[in-house]
Amino acid sequence: MGEKATQDWAKNLTPEQIAEYEKQGMDMSEYKIIAEEHRAEQQRIAESVDLSKLDKFKNARTPEFIDEVAKFNKLSDKNKQKLENAQLVYGRVVQAHGALFQSDPKNKSGCGIVFLYATDEAHRYDEVWLTKTAHRISEMKASAENQPPSALEKMFRLFNLDDSFLWSITVGSMIEKKRVKILPEDCQSFIRTLCLDTSTFASKLGETLSDGADAWCATYTLSDQSKLPNAQIPHNRIIPFLLTEEAYSHRGISDVAMLIPPAYYMK
Repeated sequence: MGEKATQDWAKNLTPEQIAEYEKQGMDMSEYKIIAEEHRAEQQRIAESVDLSKLDKFKNARTPEFIDEVAKFNKLSDKNKQKLENAQLVYGRVVQAHGALFQSDPKNKSGCGIVFLYATDEAHRYDEVWLTKTAHRISEMKASAENQPPSALEKMFRLFNLDDSFLWSITVGSMIEKKRVKILPEDCQSFIRTLCLDTSTFASKLGETLSDGADAWCATYTLSDQSKLPNAQIPHNRIIPFLLTEEAYSHRGISDVAMLIPPAYYMK
């Protein structure tokens, strides 16, 4: 195992795993220090985000705040005016490119995020609802993707035809429809789209998932990872932004979600 791999392995050791290795006679003193330092750093990062600092900007915007958000998102003076009446919402990350979960301020490769957010007052800042709903979305997607393969699907895979054009127009289409049939009817179209990892969308959630909220799930392309708090998706997976317009159904919210400089919601 290389040095970096060893470091990564040690960082993720739990106290229980360390104790078990010690029982087997291994000297874990060095790895214990690495694991403890990593946990302390993760705790510091988790505690560095304070969304309550944004409370004063939820219904009113100072000129300085508008200028900072506009500059942060490279908005023109004309488009900057949209920020005055834009909704401030909490975007809860449902899924994202794996690189965004590790701090990397130099990453400017353009990574995708799927955000869950609500536009009604009752749910817009409700972290409990956001977390619960995001988990339900992930569970629905997993149940759709983990359906047992049909005999036809097995045959295509046996002959390595699962990347062929014939697959895409026959079996592939059939699989997508079969996957979502087990789901509530008002969730099927959305989950089917979510399963297509390369798709760009903004979907209004059905009642089964929304619980009465004006809830949306949409894609966003992050061009610069340094715009995230600590240059990574935070522990609570919530990233606030200003929504200047309604989402485009086939374009996601990259053009209408204006990220807020992390300094405004970090300790």
